[in-house]
Amino acid sequence: MNKCYVFIGPSGSGKTSIASALFEPKEKIVTSTTRPPRKGETDQKDYYFLSEDKFEQLITEQAFVEWDEYAGHKYGSTKREIAQKLKNGDCYTILTAAGFWALYHAFGKQIQPVFVTIAKNKLKQRLEQRGDAPDQIKKRLALFEQDTKELDELKKLPNLIVLANNEGLEATKNQFKRQIKMLKE
Repeated sequence: MNKCYVFIGPSGSGKTSIASALFEPKEKIVTSTTRPPRKGETDQKDYYFLSEDKFEQLITEQAFVEWDEYAGHKYGSTKREIAQKLKNGDCYTILTAAGFWALYHAFGKQIQPVFVTIAKNKLKQRLEQRGDAPDQIKKRLALFEQDTKELDELKKLPNLIVLANNEGLEATKNQFKRQIKMLKE
């Protein structure tokens, strides 16, 4: 059975870097957002960067399996994109916990949760290094506690993968591979 690995965790925890290191670019679920592109991001590769009006139109058309507002911007995953990627093989996406639950209810056991944890001081350092504005850093740190509380609910799932991303990318990739192997045993 093909799986969609959903990476969940605080903003700046390394979800995108970890997922990109573990999967091929073609396996990425390209989600939609109303936020402006960050330096180096490309439309239709990193996200579908949409206007508020276009995003609202897709909500009205019920094109999204999930959508959410996070740190002042909307993010959403279309049903078509996920179904197509799952048809072709394993895939991955980065979502909030609410987004994960929407996918889980729509696609069932094909959706594999992966929660990425990080120490709060390490998170602040990463947000600064990636160039987030001071007001955005403050917002994201305020959301940190809320994001980590989501882990308690996710722990009820027997197949949850939890990655501690405090020791660098290679160590975290190895954690993922070990946990996948244990789930398959």
